[in-house]
Parts: sequence; structure tokens; C-alpha cells
Amino acid sequence: MNFQHKTLLALAITAALSGCGDDGKDGQNGADGANGTDGSNGVDLIAAPRLTRLATVPLGAEITGLFKTDNGELFFNVQHPSDTLDAPENNAAVGVIEGFDIDQLDPRLAAVSAPASGAAEAKQVNLAIGSYKVLGRAGDTYQGALPFGLGSINNGDESAALKQSQDPDFNAFVASNADGSEGYLFTSWEDRPGAVSRMNVARADEGSWSVSDVMNVDFSGVLGTLINCFGTLSPWGTPLVSEENYEAENTAHWNDSSYTSGYPGYNDVKLLQDYLAGTYPNPYHYGYIVEITNPTSANPVPVKHFTLGRMAHENAVVMPDQKTVYLTDDGTNKAFYKFVATNAGDLSAGTLYAAKVTQDATSDTARAGMNISWIELGSATNAQLATWIADYDGIDETDYVDGATSYITDAEIQDWADNNTGDDRYAFLESLKAAAAKGATTEFRKMEGININYHGVAANTVPFMYVAMSEVAKGMSDTSGDIQLTENKCGVVYRLGLDASYNTSRMEPVVVGGPYDSTAAANACATSGISNPDNLLVLDDGRVIIGEDTSNHENNMIWVYNPAGE
Repeated sequence: MNFQHKTLLALAITAALSGCGDDGKDGQNGADGANGTDGSNGVDLIAAPRLTRLATVPLGAEITGLFKTDNGELFFNVQHPSDTLDAPENNAAVGVIEGFDIDQLDPRLAAVSAPASGAAEAKQVNLAIGSYKVLGRAGDTYQGALPFGLGSINNGDESAALKQSQDPDFNAFVASNADGSEGYLFTSWEDRPGAVSRMNVARADEGSWSVSDVMNVDFSGVLGTLINCFGTLSPWGTPLVSEENYEAENTAHWNDSSYTSGYPGYNDVKLLQDYLAGTYPNPYHYGYIVEITNPTSANPVPVKHFTLGRMAHENAVVMPDQKTVYLTDDGTNKAFYKFVATNAGDLSAGTLYAAKVTQDATSDTARAGMNISWIELGSATNAQLATWIADYDGIDETDYVDGATSYITDAEIQDWADNNTGDDRYAFLESLKAAAAKGATTEFRKMEGININYHGVAANTVPFMYVAMSEVAKGMSDTSGDIQLTENKCGVVYRLGLDASYNTSRMEPVVVGGPYDSTAAANACATSGISNPDNLLVLDDGRVIIGEDTSNHENNMIWVYNPAGE
């Protein structure tokens, strides 16, 4: 491809994204072109990628829990809607779109409009196609099946409520019959402590969904969970729930009674202590991927995989070899991880790696890709790690010393990294600090959902993984380190190619948010494009579903990105 063609293609892509999928408009110095043709000087253009707004949600709400069934049904949640909304819209919702198959979505579908400020549409779910069926709202009791209500965070024996959550996050549907018309919908509740509800749901012949039973997964056997965020369904059919422990690298504050502003802070740790019937929690029990085994049994069994590292897990996605797992760490100045299991289908033993990136020679966020190499951090088993974690039992706030730590020290981690001294506990219990000490890149800002189309990757028809960077800022946009990009407060979706061994060695921007206007009262990020992408799904034909978690759009949105255009 010659330079002029490359330039025109880049311009066409930018126009398509900023124009919410209009047909090839505004070629440089040329007439508007249908489907990307007739650009500058008469050169035909390849059809530009298309971005279509599929849905909007009520004021204040985040879009979470994007999950597509094998039959093309799309579940998603309305998380923490504004308290100013009238009931029942002021309560979080878990739901599904009825009346369409997302795998058969018309690529020329007309986008749903962005609601006007103050309009009725701004206070409800709006869809370009189909209708949103609420399966449950925060506080619903289902005729007593949940005595304290859907999303209630209860103590370990479910005898008392600790708090009511408005934060449903990850959904996973596990079919219980051959045609996928019945099954169990698992929903994470992103709170401190965390919870997971399970609904028995069924789809009638005419396409409507109903709920017949609801329960909470019992996490007392793994000492509870913390900030249960996004996730995926493993290739062998088990939900993989992410504990987003934002304070994983700040373990020194865990038993600091003055540290009340953290996520979690001391008050949250005390609620965990209530969950544990008075035992002060060990911080090294929280911040992992939790696999829910036996998901269709009367009593699903959670397993915490210490082997996948302790961090602010946003998501883990398992490759078709059932051994390679990619993991994102949400927050500021974070790392990107890969895990390779010792045995396929078993995450209880393996090796953890962290990414080292080399940025292209441009600071343009819309153009700069990054080459990736992988630094080995350590190898371990869950059983080994459980023994090491137990070394920090029995510590509480009475042991806290200002300016010191009751737990693993930075000096221990650096000595391990420099001299290969001690065991590999540091790689798994203090993963971010271990990655930094080993020289990995720890500058990512708000790395969110990561996902693949499993069958497309297995067959090499969609050999890509996508990851959402909610915004490019702070460590990613300063003038030091491995990443030095222009700030983009609206975020970027990156694409990562996968080779035959499911390794990735490069990430490139494909959907770029903005422009950003700090003076805009309602929508600081233009409503014609993405703002702070979070959940991602990859469809069978390579299209990508993008859900927002943003305050830069008055109403959060779901988008369909079509890299092939129309």
C-alpha cells in the first residue's frame, strides 16, 4: 500500500469513528463517498470501520455484565443508576435484551440516539433493536428466596445483611440443557465484601425470559471475596470472577485504622471481619481470580486461584489451549499479565509473566502501537501459595506501626528480584511490585475488560484479542518510562494479534474516544464516539461490543465496532 493510500485510509477510519458510522463521509479534499469510496484525488478507499450506538442507559448508570450466549442473546446490567431517578429506575438492574440475535445484527442498523439532557429517554434503557427485560433489581427478594434482597452483601453464614449493593457487574450464563434455553445466570456484586448471585433462568419459545429461583454463592470456604468485578466463562464452563482489589499494592495500609479512604479502606476491612465472624482478615486472601466450580449443582464451589496473581483484577480470559490466560489490572500505573498453566483446564499451577512494552516512535495515541515482550515473574501452585499466605495470619490493627508494614516489605521484593533469593511468593502476593522490580512496564492507566471470540481464535478466523483502556493518562501520558502518549481522557480500545501458540507480541489502537471538551456540562467526550470503555465482547464475525463506564457521557452507551465497515 503506497503512502497516499495509507494516509487516506487513516483519515477514513477517523471519520467513520467520529461520525458514529456514517458512510465514508469527508474524504480529504474529496466528495462524500458511499461506503468509503471516492476519497482524495479519486483514489478508492477500503471500507472504513464503523461504530454504531446500540444502547444507552439511565442517568448515573454504568454498563456492566456484557455476556453473549451461544444463541446470540445479550445480557447486561445497569449498575448504580442515579438516586434522583424515580423508582424502580433508581435501583440497579440485571437484565437481557429480548427480540434479537446479536450474532445476526444488521451491520447497517440505525444507531439509537444519544438522549437529550432532561428528556424521558435519559431516565431509561434505550435500544436500537429489541427490548430490555429486567430479571431482577437490587433489593428484590423473589418471594423470600433471597431474604435480604438481590445484591445484599451478607455475612458468611447468610444470617445477617452487612450492606445493600447497587453494583452488579459480571454476568455469566451457564446452560443447563442442550439448546441453551435454560440455565444459570451468575452475577457478581462489586462491593466490599463482594457477592455473587445465581438465577435459574429460562427462555420461552416466543423469546421471553423468566426467573424461577435465586441463590447466593457461598464464599465462606474461601474466606469471602472483595470487589467482584468483570470476568469471563472458562472454556470448560465455569465462571471466572475477578476480585478487583485496588489496594493490592498498598498492603501496608491493610491494618491501618486511619486509612479510611482506600478502596478497600479500613471500614471495608472491618466489614470483612464481620463476614468472618470476628477474625481479622489476612490481606493476602483477597485480590484473585475466583473460579466457581460445579456451577449447575445445588452448591457451587468457589476456588481462589492465587496462581494468577494478586492485583486489582478486571478480567481474565483463557485461550483455546486452556492454558494461556491474559489478565488486566485496573487502576493507575498498573501492569499487564499473562499466566501459563502447567496442565490444560487447570489453573491451580503455572507460571506468571508481566509485559514489557516498546512504544512506536510517535506520541499520537490514535496511531501508536506497542510491541510486547514477556518477563517471567515466578511459578507456583495454589497449595504452595496457601502455605505462604498463612504466614501472615493473626495480624491485626494492633500490630500496625506508622511508616512500616506488618506484611511483605519492598526490600524483600527487591532482594528477590535482584538476587533470586527466597521463594516466588512475591510474584503472586505482591504482583505489581514484583513486576516493577523485574523491569516490566507498570504505567498502564485504567486497563479494563479484555476478551476474545473463543471459536474465532481457535479457528484462526478472528485471531485477535481486544482490551479497553478506559483513559490514556497519568503514567501513560507523562514524559518518562516506556509509555509516553498524548493524553486521551475518553479512552482507547486496543487490538492484540494472537499467534498459533496464543502468544501476543503487539497491541494497536483501533477505536479512539474523543474529542474531549472539559467545558461541556453534560458530555465532555463527544457523543459520536466512545467514552471510557470498560466491558468488551467479540462476536463471531469479528465485531466488538463496547460498554462504557464514564462520567464524560451523561448517559453511558453500548457500541458495536465493525472493523470491516459495512
